Amino acid sequence: MTSAILQCIAVVTMLIDHIGYRLFPGMPWMRMIGRLSFPIFAFMLVEGFIHTSNRKKYLRRLAIFAVISEPPYMIFTYGVSWRQAMLSSALQNIFFELLLMFAALWFLEKARAKNKLFYLGAAAIPVLAEALGTMYGGYGVLMAMAFFLFHKRRWAGMACLAALTALYCVRMGSWFQIYAVFAAIPLYFYNGQRGQRLPRYFCYGFYPVHLLVIYALYWTLAPLL
Repeated sequence: MTSAILQCIAVVTMLIDHIGYRLFPGMPWMRMIGRLSFPIFAFMLVEGFIHTSNRKKYLRRLAIFAVISEPPYMIFTYGVSWRQAMLSSALQNIFFELLLMFAALWFLEKARAKNKLFYLGAAAIPVLAEALGTMYGGYGVLMAMAFFLFHKRRWAGMACLAALTALYCVRMGSWFQIYAVFAAIPLYFYNGQRGQRLPRYFCYGFYPVHLLVIYALYWTLAPLL
């Protein structure tokens, strides 16, 4: 299974999740399918970190789209109250989570190659994610770190995915996120090949745009739903 196929699975399951959240809240199976998207995006971020030729540019792209995507995410989530929500809570869209995950991977790499004190920086990132209230908090950062540390032992990375997801469910008092463990199936069969991937900026731009489109549909069709 190529990274192109993983990319498509992640995008499609995310789309199903968000359509279910806003347009069909009475169909929980759509949100269950959507649980697969984040672990796949996390895994692909690790692959991108390892193979990118310019990490500073990669980090900058994540930061730029994190800022761009926050208003669409707030509109999608809070509707007419989105401005007030932005004043009381921010850093909620997925790009902020990905940004911290990328930073944690960079600390880990520096710790392994140069100075073990960088492990302290890596350990601080999950705490920071929790403090900032990012979408998945420390759970997402730790998942990316596990995928990176066990990059050559895929089974161990998938075991960490299952363990971290179970711990997250216990912490949240809900087992809904447990469906994320099924992402281990396509991830395990990843063959390391790139394949014919979508244009680089497609996924970046797709995230804020599809949130606005779904909310526009919701606003238009609300009387019928």
